[in-house]
Amino acid sequence: MSFSADEFKNSLSHFASGVTVVTFSDTTRAGGLTVSSFSSLSLDPPLVLFNLQKNIASHDPLLASGLFTVNILSSDQQELSNQFASGKIDKHELIQKLACDLGHNGVPFLNGTLARIECELEKQVDGGDHTIVIGRVISAVSDDSKRPLLYYRRNYYNI
Repeated sequence: MSFSADEFKNSLSHFASGVTVVTFSDTTRAGGLTVSSFSSLSLDPPLVLFNLQKNIASHDPLLASGLFTVNILSSDQQELSNQFASGKIDKHELIQKLACDLGHNGVPFLNGTLARIECELEKQVDGGDHTIVIGRVISAVSDDSKRPLLYYRRNYYNI
């Protein structure tokens, strides 16, 4: 390899992205995690994807649940992004504290977001140290009155 892992990470940080929190729930516990590697995949059928790091606690429970919701964060939700990115916060307790409602797929969703995209797991693909999670969209709701939260070069930005 002619470049270091740090050089690779720094180069990737130059791609601005929106910020999402992916929520999920099994029969006993809800969970969630901050994800910036989210993308649309197909309009017909309606598919989205995101990359899920294999060595995090949410990996297996999220895939086992088979259902998830992508919450696209608005400009005033930076603290939520930080909370769901933290390894020190119990996400089930956080979701209960936030008094999240349940979507059509039975998964908790965050209030005040730009959009929420409710999915069922379509496929998972090996992607090195990540799993590429492909979801079939079963419901989508958006709020055009809000502004996005962006992530660029390891910092948040509002436009």
